[in-house]
Amino acid sequence: MILSGCSSGSQEQAAEEAANPNLEFTDYDNLKLGFTTQNFLAAMPVSLETSKQFIDYGAEQGYAWLELRDPNAELSVEESQEIAAYAQEKDIEVSYAIQKGLLDDDFWPTFEKGLQNAVVFEGPKLIRSLASLSEFASDTAKQGWTQEELVIAVQYADSAAELANEAGLQYVVENGGEPFFGQGEQYFGVADLFTQASEQVGWQFDTANPFSVARVHGATDSIRNYLQANVGNLFYIHLKSAQNGQAQEVLGENPLPLPEVLQLLSEHSVPYVAIELQAVDNQEQAFANQEQSLAYLQSQNLVKKAQ
Repeated sequence: MILSGCSSGSQEQAAEEAANPNLEFTDYDNLKLGFTTQNFLAAMPVSLETSKQFIDYGAEQGYAWLELRDPNAELSVEESQEIAAYAQEKDIEVSYAIQKGLLDDDFWPTFEKGLQNAVVFEGPKLIRSLASLSEFASDTAKQGWTQEELVIAVQYADSAAELANEAGLQYVVENGGEPFFGQGEQYFGVADLFTQASEQVGWQFDTANPFSVARVHGATDSIRNYLQANVGNLFYIHLKSAQNGQAQEVLGENPLPLPEVLQLLSEHSVPYVAIELQAVDNQEQAFANQEQSLAYLQSQNLVKKAQ
């Protein structure tokens, strides 16, 4: 395995890392390529050890940053501080993310603990959560938020953003299982959340979710128009692919073309791009999927190794 030989401080490793050129976007020198550790969590649950391994992997491969996914905020502040120091040694920026929806029963204890972890990392200075999770997971017929749910979600998002701001961070919400757009008074979606939330609530866009995990799939033109109109509230993206209504384990074509998204990010100086893949529970396959995804970006002349 790629990670099996990682040992900090060795001269051999330092020489190897120095020989690995950084990954760069071919036409967008203001963008930074990274990945989310979510890609590996089904096979490698979050811990101090695995977090350091992900940082080693990112440095060896030439990535600029990573989204450290700590779904339940299980890392301690002390562990987070050690990970942050290790990342600085490796010249890897880190952004911290929990995996809770605004209406989850355990959103607040997870967010509050996660906020203490997030502040120690150098990089985008963000803390991210999902917009929704449990309310859609528990009701397979649910199409969107009710008016009451939307009101609560907006209140919670505003409160989380205020707490993050006080801690020197930006709170961002990822579009997920909820529909992107509502349907009149029948149900509401994440666009309604952003319309009603305060300006402190930021957006983390997942390029595949509107066409896959969202309960009601969005139309490509509608998502494109929303992205163009709201890129000013965007802080980073998950570069992910959907095909035939399913999120993919390897990057490829997407209803909203990935090059189009990258062009817009570059034009508006939104630098952070994280590869996200549908997770698999086999460690070797997870790394193979990551490498195949990088190879896809290189084959499309989107990413190159710096000379």
